[in-house]
Amino acid sequence: MSLLNFTNEIIVSFIGTLFALFSAGIVWILKSAYEKHRAEVFALSKFETIFANNLTILKDNFNFLNDWINSLENNRAFSIHFEGYYINEEETYKIKNLELINRLLSLNYMLRRTGFDFENTYKTYWEGVRSVNEIKDEESRERNFEALNKNLLPVLQKMNSGYKVIEDKLVDVVAYIRCANNVRKHSIFGYFSVLFLDIYPKITDNSVKRQVEILRENISRLD
Repeated sequence: MSLLNFTNEIIVSFIGTLFALFSAGIVWILKSAYEKHRAEVFALSKFETIFANNLTILKDNFNFLNDWINSLENNRAFSIHFEGYYINEEETYKIKNLELINRLLSLNYMLRRTGFDFENTYKTYWEGVRSVNEIKDEESRERNFEALNKNLLPVLQKMNSGYKVIEDKLVDVVAYIRCANNVRKHSIFGYFSVLFLDIYPKITDNSVKRQVEILRENISRLD
């Protein structure tokens, strides 16, 4: 009889241990899922802020570019500082939406490339201006300065034609981020991927379109 009681105690203890381990595992899984969800929500909010700021920087930089074009058309030198864009790719690993990740990386590349083009073109322009100013003969100096402006003008005009493309891409990405953020706020946590269900709302063409409209209204108020 005592052996039976001893055996029962071992079985009960073993089951209790298994239950404790199982419970601890469930808690760890839920905690891990929540931390991933929380990190993704923060990353989405961070990207929304970054690209909203980049929209303003983009608008300012291309306004300065238009001023530069006007100065060249009137054969005048132009001096301004083009603001750099905020580029963040470290947070993308916290996002599980591959479509959004691709959009973010593509847009970051476009902004980085545009920033380099502006910086290098402006630097080259002023190196040319300084070289022209070193010319002693006034007539020759004016002739070379006019040629410098004339040669650079079509380059700037071509750069200026890319504004709409970049702005549209920025607006679309910010709208998509907002929709993704709304989805993440209504996620269910679980161990298996099937438990990560997006209940409401869904990212649809209409929801993205609505966010685009809101962003367009905000941009129009800046004019």
